[in-house]
Amino acid sequence: MTPRATTPDDTIERLLRAGDPIPDAAALADETADAMARTRLALADAAPGDVPCVAAHAVYAAPWGPVNIAVSGAGLAAVSLREPEAAFVADVERRLHGPVLPVADPTVPAGWRALIDRTIAEFDEYFAGRRDSFDLPVDLAGISDWDRAVLGGAARLHYGEVTSYGRLARMIGRPGAARAVGGALGRNPVPIVIPCHRILAGDGSLGGYGGGWTGTRDEMLGIKASLLSREGVRIPADALVG
Repeated sequence: MTPRATTPDDTIERLLRAGDPIPDAAALADETADAMARTRLALADAAPGDVPCVAAHAVYAAPWGPVNIAVSGAGLAAVSLREPEAAFVADVERRLHGPVLPVADPTVPAGWRALIDRTIAEFDEYFAGRRDSFDLPVDLAGISDWDRAVLGGAARLHYGEVTSYGRLARMIGRPGAARAVGGALGRNPVPIVIPCHRILAGDGSLGGYGGGWTGTRDEMLGIKASLLSREGVRIPADALVG
């Protein structure tokens, strides 16, 4: 593995990976909002004029096929593994409340195009086995406090570590909420970057993967298994964190 790049202090990824105890959902939401505002300033172009979109999108060629990605002024806003491009764009527009343009559109800010390029480069490194974590700002706008808390717990799992839905619920101080944890993970807007694939059933089997994405259950579980295999995790897993 190559060494990790330096992570900007104000990225959402830093907040989700911090070693401090997981804050309550409201505190996490406030801290995330502050960081998103700072990151938005860092990504915005200096040129005058209003940006005519809330996000830009592109398609990444993953080992199993196309992956849609979208970035906003606050960071990486969406990753979708098996969803038609038009449906993906419509989903991001509903969540961010505005138009989403192709990254090649000349009105897309240069900083957003740079973040698309950076995301693609980090995905390339991850799939080539040269990266074990992502150094990307993440835009969680439109995500509930509960989902933020669950995603914050999932983001603390390192490369090759797995846990169960029930254990993750206990880790974030919500014992007994395994089903609700699973629901939040199914709504993860940036899978792979926030690694919901590292959450398994209590017996170490795959459990589920994905929420509103298209594709059969077997197809989605195949992607989950392939991601875990790349990280050296065998299924059923016999070592669960937490």
